[in-house]
Amino acid sequence: MTDMQQIEIARYRDEIRDDVRALVEKYRRAMDWDIPENDDRRSDRLILQAIETALAEVRESLGV
Repeated sequence: MTDMQQIEIARYRDEIRDDVRALVEKYRRAMDWDIPENDDRRSDRLILQAIETALAEVRESLGV
């Protein structure tokens, strides 16, 4: 990665983190609607595992 690429991605790190947090919250809300006695901490773990799996699949499809 070039120096310019490093600088550019550094500018987006906070935004990427915020996007991932919003994604977790989106799916937590959906689980809360579907499961009346939902355990948010467990849901968060499951959602993060699903995101990690999705990232691995995307990484593989991109050949990175």
